[in-house]
Amino acid sequence: MKTFFSICFLVVFSVAAKAQAVKVVGVKEFAEGVQKKNVQIVDVRTPEEYQEGIIRGAKLADWNNQAQFQEAAKKLDKTKPVYVYCLAGVRSGKAAEWMIKNGFTEVYSLEGGIKEWKAKEMPVVKN
Repeated sequence: MKTFFSICFLVVFSVAAKAQAVKVVGVKEFAEGVQKKNVQIVDVRTPEEYQEGIIRGAKLADWNNQAQFQEAAKKLDKTKPVYVYCLAGVRSGKAAEWMIKNGFTEVYSLEGGIKEWKAKEMPVVKN
């Protein structure tokens, strides 16, 4: 019986150790990450906010419109890194958690959102 519980503990521990988590990163790390090849950049703001300017290469996936968000998420590769941002960091955190729960393996959320990005004088482009 002792062996049985030991084996159960090891199985649970090894599964928990492999659990993925959202990585909340600052502007510098986010900027370095989005420059790499084979990354996906997702803007989870509203279409109106998206039109105000985006981080180059970002695709819209409006977190406030779950049907549109989930449709956009279906087009992403779950095995490639995803960099997510919103206006201030709240929606991107929720969207990133959803992505991890739905099989995405590597998700980064921009701390402070595009507000912090702009405050650090990082570039945005009009879409």
